[in-house]
Amino acid sequence: MKLVNKKGVRVLAVVVAAAFVTTSTLASAPAASKKTFNIWWYSKDNTPTGQTWAVALKEFKKAHPELNVKFQLKTFEVMNNTGAQILNSNAAPDITEYNKGNGTAGLASKAGLLTDLTPYSKKYNWNLPSSVSLYGQYDTKGLMGTGKLYGVPSYGEYVSVFYNKDIFAKNNVKVPTTMAQLEAAMATFKAAGVTPLSMGGAGYQTVHNVYALAVSRANQTWINSFQLFKGKPIDATTDANIKWAATKLVAWQKAGYLPENVSGVKVDEEATPAFQSGKAAMEIGGSWLDGDMQTKITTFKYGKFVLPGTLSVGSAGNLFVIPTKSKNKDLAAEFINMVLSKKYQNYLGNAGGLPLFADEEAIANPAAILTAAPFGQIVKKNALAMYPDWPVPGYYDILLSNGTALLASGDVDAYMKATGSFYNTGRPKA
Repeated sequence: MKLVNKKGVRVLAVVVAAAFVTTSTLASAPAASKKTFNIWWYSKDNTPTGQTWAVALKEFKKAHPELNVKFQLKTFEVMNNTGAQILNSNAAPDITEYNKGNGTAGLASKAGLLTDLTPYSKKYNWNLPSSVSLYGQYDTKGLMGTGKLYGVPSYGEYVSVFYNKDIFAKNNVKVPTTMAQLEAAMATFKAAGVTPLSMGGAGYQTVHNVYALAVSRANQTWINSFQLFKGKPIDATTDANIKWAATKLVAWQKAGYLPENVSGVKVDEEATPAFQSGKAAMEIGGSWLDGDMQTKITTFKYGKFVLPGTLSVGSAGNLFVIPTKSKNKDLAAEFINMVLSKKYQNYLGNAGGLPLFADEEAIANPAAILTAAPFGQIVKKNALAMYPDWPVPGYYDILLSNGTALLASGDVDAYMKATGSFYNTGRPKA
């Protein structure tokens, strides 16, 4: 593998750290004399994080032959929808990946379902920068940004645009830097018989893409109000940014820029494979797809660019949390310490991920530089906008169901009323 230059790696190692202001079992056969250690995550095997954590877990198991380590691969949907109930039951694991934000980790911490990790942070000298730790900190109201440390991220993530360089070149299209240029490019691809933008309207891309368009017109004052409830409250039933985004996505669909019957298209099973097989010019997707793109794309060259506009979807990654009901809290903290170590941060970088604490000289994967470049541009503009479902509990399901309905019906007013009313009701009152 060709080595990248140190300047490129420095973008990854330094910028990332500065940026942030179906079940399968891998366990061996149970042994009656062994204590059971349960660990869950939902980062898939083909993602850099999933690959890295699996290797770390092998070392953990080797270091603890006295344990019967049971790993379960969950899904984001299961943990997002039923995570709190699971954490509040006797089925709670010893450690799990968990979604950050007021509506998930915040809600769980407020309910007393998560362990305060501050003592472990001191024990292991994690020394997390405040721009990273804020995603795992929640106050007594369950609001993110201050308070005790209930979760620890170990990587970064963001949403940008994957594009097929061969299709762009064949149609004499340059990487767009404005929304007008992006739409002109999509019109060109449509005329050439190519699907301009692959999208899974039946999955999370509906939630992300509306928000990505909304924040492309927003500023950090808007983010502070929408996400952190600071400043003048946003009325999400009439907000101009959200309405423009919903209207724009419907316009793209009507123009034929999205797949046919997009409201029924699944992300992982259809939309992403369509882009990877060269059937679409672009796909708006998260950095968690980087590893899969690197291995699955074999017939064309691809790249990434930032969706034109002011802000971009992104933040520190999901959290590792230790449930209050964990029977092995010290062991769980030991595993968190492993994934934060230089060894596994470097491994993550070489797997194509966005580590927070890697050694720049140790990263030799070009995919890591490819994913770091757009992220560096976003960071330089102070343009990270978090994720759409964080502010209030249950918001993701509302955004997903109504986003899918939006693509099926084109009814922007109905979308605004349903999603906006839910947000307004869930937002803490002053």
